[in-house]
Amino acid sequence: MQVLECVLFDTEFTAWHGSKQRNWSENWEHRELIQIAAVKIRMTRDSASILASFNELIRPTINPQLSDYITNLTGIEQAMIDEMGVDFASALKQFHLFCNQGDIPVFSWGNDLSVLRQNCELYSLQLPDFQRGFHNLQMIIRNLGLQGVEQSSGALARFHGISLQGHIHNALYDVRSLAATLDMWLRKRALTIENLLFTEGR
Repeated sequence: MQVLECVLFDTEFTAWHGSKQRNWSENWEHRELIQIAAVKIRMTRDSASILASFNELIRPTINPQLSDYITNLTGIEQAMIDEMGVDFASALKQFHLFCNQGDIPVFSWGNDLSVLRQNCELYSLQLPDFQRGFHNLQMIIRNLGLQGVEQSSGALARFHGISLQGHIHNALYDVRSLAATLDMWLRKRALTIENLLFTEGR
């Protein structure tokens, strides 16, 4: 039986009202990560199951005070960051370890790799080697013509009528939503492991 183990990951980063429309163009705006979350999943021909979860809050340093906008969007409060947040370097190291030190394919709903790279530049760090590559799952699904491709990862489960508890735009909820939707697509034979094995790299 063909099996694929991979990681689904998502990020949340500092933002203010209008940041997205401005593309973070103000000189004080930066996409500083405040959360990296991921699930390691095992996919077979007809299902996807979660093997392990990763969730790390990160303390931003350029703009250490979270905006009301990002708190309302993600549910991540300042006290949570202050009490449980780690520095980006530590979070990146732990994420790399969670991804079998890069020896497992990593997928995101969109190009979250760009945010990792931006934060490495902000903090003068080298991105660790992810030799199995980062892959844009949203692009794969778009090429397959499946419904829901324009939804955010967190909105996918609700769009497809899948019951899931949590806060949309919290990265851990979003990757669980994505995993549940992958499971649904596999069960309906709308998606195959082969669709994911032959994807673009970084």
